[in-house]
Amino acid sequence: MRILFPAEILLALGMILFSASLFISGFIVRRLLKIIRRHGIWILQIFGGVLVLAGAIVHIIKLTVYFPALARSNPYDLLPQIAKTMQVGSIESLMVLLAGLFAVVASLIYFAWTSR
Repeated sequence: MRILFPAEILLALGMILFSASLFISGFIVRRLLKIIRRHGIWILQIFGGVLVLAGAIVHIIKLTVYFPALARSNPYDLLPQIAKTMQVGSIESLMVLLAGLFAVVASLIYFAWTSR
């Protein structure tokens, strides 16, 4: 199994930038909500940013811990290590999915509040 480390690091950097954009947009929405006298939904975008940042950390841990262990494993330990690597990847994907859902829900609520 060959891992393209530049592509994986680029993905981690993209996730960190996406997390920063969710933080920034959450604070912008908080200021805009003060104008329309509503509150509360900006925290969904901040929580989404935290989830994406946690997903990036899990991805970096997967790169530094699990992928080198896969390269050094013998044939008898290979299947459990592949399963563990896939479990960690599933957790990472779930974090990014939930972050996206939180951001979409917050955007839809904000759109509904401002389009009345």
